[in-house]
Amino acid sequence: MIPVTPIVGRTILLDAEAIAAIESNPETIVVLTDQRRMVVADTADELVHRIGKARASRLAKTQDLRPRRDADVIAFPGAQAS
Repeated sequence: MIPVTPIVGRTILLDAEAIAAIESNPETIVVLTDQRRMVVADTADELVHRIGKARASRLAKTQDLRPRRDADVIAFPGAQAS
């Protein structure tokens, strides 16, 4: 999710994957995957930067979830080994 500020209204959080395109001419228009358009106060460069950070964060979290061969197995009290 990235913060986006529509021209009219308050800042909202928008799923970065829902953005199909960003137009800048001279106002910034976010085109969503369902073809809806939203005029925003943010610049195209700001939005691209936020999208990049959101995707990098998601990739980093995915790397953290990958199984590791060197991880220790901790037995919980009362749990039976299988």
